[in-house]
Amino acid sequence: MNLPVPEVKLPKRDSKDKSSGGADAKMTLAPVDGMLRKLGDKDLFLQTTGKTVLRFRLLVKTQFRDKQGAPVRDSLLHPGDQLSVLVNPDDPETAIRVVFVREGTAAEKKASDRSLEEARAPEAKDLGKARIVTGNESTAATETETTAPVDAPPVATASSSAPVSPDASVPVASGPPRLATDPAILTDARAAAQSYTTGLPNFLAEQKTTRYFSGGWPASWNEIDVVTATVAYANGKEDYRNIQVNGIPTNVPPERSGSWSTGEFATTLQDVLSPITNADFRRRGEDRIAGRAAFVYDYTVLQPNSHWVLVSPDGRTYNPPYGGAVWIDKETRRVLRIEQKSTSMPSDFPIRRAECTIEYGFVKIEQGTYLLPVLSENLGCMSGSGSCSRNSIQFHDYRKFSTDSTIKFDKQFVAGQLTGK
Repeated sequence: MNLPVPEVKLPKRDSKDKSSGGADAKMTLAPVDGMLRKLGDKDLFLQTTGKTVLRFRLLVKTQFRDKQGAPVRDSLLHPGDQLSVLVNPDDPETAIRVVFVREGTAAEKKASDRSLEEARAPEAKDLGKARIVTGNESTAATETETTAPVDAPPVATASSSAPVSPDASVPVASGPPRLATDPAILTDARAAAQSYTTGLPNFLAEQKTTRYFSGGWPASWNEIDVVTATVAYANGKEDYRNIQVNGIPTNVPPERSGSWSTGEFATTLQDVLSPITNADFRRRGEDRIAGRAAFVYDYTVLQPNSHWVLVSPDGRTYNPPYGGAVWIDKETRRVLRIEQKSTSMPSDFPIRRAECTIEYGFVKIEQGTYLLPVLSENLGCMSGSGSCSRNSIQFHDYRKFSTDSTIKFDKQFVAGQLTGK
């Protein structure tokens, strides 16, 4: 499924700015260790070893980290997981950092399913020993550290191209405060989407695609293979190289070997937010994603306005009506996540169901910080047999690319099972 996704370059923040816990900032923090019971938009409930449930306040600048200090997405935290919440001893109710220690065991997850007991605000007696830490220092208490199980949820690694803390990359707003009305928010988001590719460098990234198959729906997924490739993005186009299937190099284009997707770095968000598409947006509410506070909008696109092209194995195409949701950063008005799902298909079309999701992260490319795709999910189900395919995609190791090399860019292809453009 070819889901084009726009790119946004975010202004670089002055390295001397230490107001938000930058790399050189020093803070006095005290830990509270325990089991996550509930993670909401504005608060976090933690059960301590003494069975007490504490309620912590979450702010836009609350950082979510792993034990090595690398940022993690708050959406990866689940009830039962073991956390260390870092607070300022002078304000123990506000979480400055939330450190993922390990995934919860089956017993811990089951225990976290109980109805939430009455919670109280943290007090001085609940805090561990305070110490001075820097902005990027690992803060998980060593006595609570355990090795995460093999099947623990993925977290960002501390490489140069791993997602970085949004607080180190978000431009500071100037002028009068932005309006929070729906027309103002959507106008800002459209402007950000249209300028997405402005100043974006040519780059390379590593893509890992795990492909799954199910004989019907509801799905029971079976892993087929893992395809890795280097993606070269230059002047708005993509090229795939160094392709391997289950670690074995191949000269066969990945789109010829099964379900595949391209275009994650192109223009879908620009299209969804374009006045020509005339999507109908309805605010759902607010949420937190990638450690950021966001407005969430559901949207629908009518079939006559749809530019989403699905290509079936026999070469037929169709522009389906679709709906979905977008997460718009409250401060920057950049899109942090997009979901897209077909709402109806012709009865004689081979594809019955199509869905895709893209999630963005702040990544470093040399001296610049950019908002680029880090995760993607694409799903397609066929008519008749009811079989479904799913691609789970991870992007990592972003780095600068020089266009001095000659690259051939394919303009179009049709995947083995399902492709969109």
